[in-house]
Amino acid sequence: MNVLPLGKAPWSLLVELVKKQGYLHEGIVQTAEQGVDVAVLDLNLIIDEVKKIYNTQSTPYLVYKADPITFPTPNPANYLIIVNKNDLATAGALPYGITVTILLPPNFQAKSLLELQSNLSETCEKHQITILGGHTEITEAVLSPILSASMIGFVPPEFYIPREPQVGDSIICSGWAGAEGTGILLAEAPEIFSTYLDRDEYQQGIEVSTQLDISPQVIECNKKWHDELHLVHDATEGGIVGALYECLAPKGFGSKIKSEKIPVASSTKKMAEFLKINPFKLISSGAVVYICSSHKASEIREFLTQNNYVAEIVGEVTEIGAPILIDGTCAPPPESDHLILGLKQLEKMKED
Repeated sequence: MNVLPLGKAPWSLLVELVKKQGYLHEGIVQTAEQGVDVAVLDLNLIIDEVKKIYNTQSTPYLVYKADPITFPTPNPANYLIIVNKNDLATAGALPYGITVTILLPPNFQAKSLLELQSNLSETCEKHQITILGGHTEITEAVLSPILSASMIGFVPPEFYIPREPQVGDSIICSGWAGAEGTGILLAEAPEIFSTYLDRDEYQQGIEVSTQLDISPQVIECNKKWHDELHLVHDATEGGIVGALYECLAPKGFGSKIKSEKIPVASSTKKMAEFLKINPFKLISSGAVVYICSSHKASEIREFLTQNNYVAEIVGEVTEIGAPILIDGTCAPPPESDHLILGLKQLEKMKED
């Protein structure tokens, strides 16, 4: 079978898909299997496993996250796992299992679906995540593949990262602003950027776009500096500006931020200038905002840089009711990601 028919994936194909389940944890009573609609977990066994991983006797919290991949990406399976895993990490949690819904447009090829599932399984194996189940369907409701995931993880209470910023806290940005957007734009129009960027800039853009997994740095930072971390947030849609707003506005705090301090690769900056978009409003998986005690901020930044993460102190938290200022200008609520503007610009260039 080459082209998939509308509706649920064919039974013969499901048999092959469910063989690819990533990493198999203990405590799974029922995992992915054709004809089975639910996953069943033995929490007692899972809790014992988590206690061993964290070397603790505390009963862990369960942390839950759901997120889709809708933008065009060169490897949607990898992105799906990473963005959900990143969000768990901001609470201090390590991932355990995931369910995935895959919606495919008409005329999608069976071999492409098998490749997609293989990529999911390989990525989950790498990150020790079990694919617990999901749903695959071919539907006229979508024009391109849509992947959506729900992921669970666990964190002991003593390592749970709260969202409790305080006046005077320092704000650290680690990772590259616009990293994910850089990769998407390069993949969308390599013929344009291979001409506009020189070889070193183009290669830098590719390298930056692969550095999307924040989980290792956040987990290590949390282990060493937990008592000093008051909020951790990954920068996804809306970029760094959107992330800063999401960190502070719900709690009513203000900020003073210097954008010149925010790490941004020269290739990303040059691409943004070319497309007339703001690199700090470009989807930024791979970048993370730490809000931490000001008296330990320099040590935390040094810890991150010593572990080969780019990191800078970019500003501070100001009092309740104060505006969220970036370079002295009030930051707007999160708006459409500038990736959308960039993709539209590239589409016009291709038409011309």
